This record gives sequence, structure tokens and C-alpha cells, in this order.
Amino acid sequence: MPHSSAIPYPWIPSSLKVVLRFLSSPSLAVILLVGVMGTVAQTPAWGQTLREKVTFANTDINAFWAQTFRSIGRKWYSPRSYTYFKVIKTACGVSGPFNALYCPRDHGIYLNIPFLVRADQRWGDFAAITIMAHEYGHAVQRQLGLSRLNRYLYQEELQADCFAGVYAQYASRKGLLDANDAREGYYQSYSSGVAQFNPNTHGTREQRAEAFRLGYSSGFKSCLKYTVLKFRR
Repeated sequence: MPHSSAIPYPWIPSSLKVVLRFLSSPSLAVILLVGVMGTVAQTPAWGQTLREKVTFANTDINAFWAQTFRSIGRKWYSPRSYTYFKVIKTACGVSGPFNALYCPRDHGIYLNIPFLVRADQRWGDFAAITIMAHEYGHAVQRQLGLSRLNRYLYQEELQADCFAGVYAQYASRKGLLDANDAREGYYQSYSSGVAQFNPNTHGTREQRAEAFRLGYSSGFKSCLKYTVLKFRR
């Protein structure tokens, strides 16, 4: 994905070795060594760091959901987004390494930087954006009152995957994605699933990938089906 709202960094580790442990190229060092992301949204461009792309996506995802909520007569309240390195205390408890979290108690999104870097290295930059878009999906659920209607955890998680796909569709139509970005989001969703179905997990690999694909191909309304799903494999 070619870039911005500020995402505050709660703390920066003092040891450069701790930072560099998660890097595979010097270009990614900017993600971990600069404290606060840029505050001015700019036109996406090739050759940007992952940090710049995540910062841009934070602004763009908010703009997309604000637009979508206006179209259904609702007001969108933007979550506050944070990044961290090891662990961070939230109003919902501690979020640890290689995790991303939406906390409804403080309307905050918490993103672990090594988690984003690993996704970028494993699948591509839009895989990292998909992680963030998934957490925004939970904010959408909360604001629309969908969370209280979902009986099982897997419904909640697959719907958030679907909403991440909806954002990918929007970004693609704006010309923000390259030829492989949607595939990267699909792979990230697949890799986040479990091997065997259990309604109180995040869903299987196939279910998660299919949820992302559904949102990407069919849009917002298609994701509402997860709220009325009955228990099924």
C-alpha cells in the first residue's frame, strides 16, 4: 500500500538492540525510532516506510467509516490509536507482544509494532494494514450495537475480518492498493485463524480468509450476516 493522523507512541525502548531485533531492513527503522507519526495526511507514494503507510491508513480508515456512517445517518466517533513494543496497559487489561486490540472501555486501538513488522515481512505491507482495519471493525461493531447481538466470539471476529475487507475494497477503488495488496490482506486473515473450528475462537483459517474476501467483494451490508448467524461450522 502506497501513506496519516497521528498515532501516539506511549513509550520508546531505550535500548537500540531491542528495536533492531525486529528489523530486517534499515528502511523500517523509522517505524521504531521516530516517536510520533506525522500529523498531516499526504497523497500515498511508493517507497514510503511501513510507519508512514500505517499512519496514512489510520487517517484513511477513519475517513472511510465516517463516510459510511453518514450514509446510514449515524455519527462516527474515531478511536484513539496507539502503538507499543512489548506490553501496554489498557482499560481492558494488558495487551502483550504480537497482538492487536480494540478496547471498548476507552475506545482505543492498540497495535504491537513487532506484530505489524512481522506481518509486513511475512505477507506484505497491506497485511499490517489489515490488522489495523480488523481492530477498526470492532469499533464499528461497538458503535452500531452489533457486539451485543453476536452470541459467539467467532461471529464477532469474522465480522471484523469482513469489515477489514470492506475497507480494502474502498482503498482499492481509490487507487491506493497495488496488484498484490488485497491478496496480502487475505493471507493475513487466513494466517490468523485456528486449525479446528470452535465457536469461542476467532474462526478457522478458511473462515477468516472467506470473511475478508466477502467484505472485499460484496461490501458493508454483506458483513451484517455474521450478526444473525446461528451456530454452524
